[in-house]
Amino acid sequence: MKKIANIKLHPAVLIPKKNHPLHIDKVEKWLDKNNDLANKYAQLSRKKEKGVALSKKEKGALVALSLIHEGYVKEIKHYLRHGDWISSFYGEDQEFKTEWRIIA
Repeated sequence: MKKIANIKLHPAVLIPKKNHPLHIDKVEKWLDKNNDLANKYAQLSRKKEKGVALSKKEKGALVALSLIHEGYVKEIKHYLRHGDWISSFYGEDQEFKTEWRIIA
């Protein structure tokens, strides 16, 4: 069984064809990029350099960006574990809106 980020993949995740928007190769890249961005913004918000002071507004913006990317990483990991895409957006930079369908 293939694993990504120590997550045992749900079988439904491995089914989509290469051109599918949620193909595993694409999703793996999204996970890596957004995890790096979340860490980068969190680190920048905590960083204290001599002579350079961030305002509360700038620190708040960095914390917000960090949390946005952290949330997206959690949603991607949920998809990998359960096979259900729960995010309202998808793509490397969350640039596409998810089109929901009701299946009854």
